Amino acid sequence: MRKTSSNPFTPTFGKVPFALAGRTDYIDDVIGGLANQPGDSYRSVIFFGPRGSGKTVLMETIVREAAEMGWVSTSVIARPGMLEELYWILRSHAAHIIGEPPKSNIVALQAGPIGITREISPSNAPWHIRMGQLVEEINAQGTGVIFVVDEADPDNEEFRTFVGTYQSFVREDRDVALIIGGLPGKVSSLLADQNISFIRRAFQRPLRSIATVEVEQAILETIVGNGRGIHPDALALCAEATGGYAYAIQVVGYYLWRDAPTDHDFTVEDAEVAIRSMRREMERTVFMPTLHNLRLREEEYLCAMARDVGPSSTSEVARRMGISLTNGANLRRRLIEQGIIRDIRMGVVDFDIPLLKDYLQSQV
Repeated sequence: MRKTSSNPFTPTFGKVPFALAGRTDYIDDVIGGLANQPGDSYRSVIFFGPRGSGKTVLMETIVREAAEMGWVSTSVIARPGMLEELYWILRSHAAHIIGEPPKSNIVALQAGPIGITREISPSNAPWHIRMGQLVEEINAQGTGVIFVVDEADPDNEEFRTFVGTYQSFVREDRDVALIIGGLPGKVSSLLADQNISFIRRAFQRPLRSIATVEVEQAILETIVGNGRGIHPDALALCAEATGGYAYAIQVVGYYLWRDAPTDHDFTVEDAEVAIRSMRREMERTVFMPTLHNLRLREEEYLCAMARDVGPSSTSEVARRMGISLTNGANLRRRLIEQGIIRDIRMGVVDFDIPLLKDYLQSQV
């Protein structure tokens, strides 16, 4: 007999899981900032980490909790057209308190004895003016506005325009908050940009691997909360196999729930089957696409790193590859920008995508 009820694990982009592992402090910080007055430091936060580290899920969780406090939100990806998306999504989400936008304004012009009237569509006004009026209208109803921008891109001119407009909202003491998510390299470039230096004052929170005990807690809570049980050894195996990678937690849980019979608690054997399925899925959806987008030398750099038990010395990696330190530094920089590795300290790097090292070692 196979399980037919809905699977509570959700290895889908941006889907909020039944139990979120390891991010409680981050959520509490932002929610506390929203509960405070405008100007609270935790009202501007940047979350950064590799793909699959849970940035989108974390931001969506915060938005849901903020909605319970009465806040309205507008969420977009940093891409061309994002400014109009921000405006119209916010207007849609706030329609219950501000109503529909006016179709036109009447402007009177007087030239000598002749009076002239002209219709002007609100959409003709500059974006920052329309957005400012919308935020003011929402704030006037006693409601705050939370802006969420995912996949931050400092090279996107609209994103830079938005950051400048948000800065003006903060100066004007508007009831607003900002959450930005992005890859480590993009966030680093953003913080280095002199033209939008205001963003440096936002709290910066890296999304690293989740502690094993917190992974165990999330898996157990999901399983028990949906009417089943799991042997402690099976739970420990699943948690350890994820490497603390947010996406892997949902993948291993999904296969555990999908493939095990319903007439008993999950066993060690069930866990072993689920872990094998998880590794195949991670190879298909994370590791192979990541490596496919790399240049040959970048992949070689990762393979040279994979020979180490722990973090890698950049000079030793360059020596193994037979390249100069300068060439090694260029490869290192490009891999950091793509969110694949990260600096540990001067001259030392490590993988930023959990389990990728294990995969490379198995392939070599």
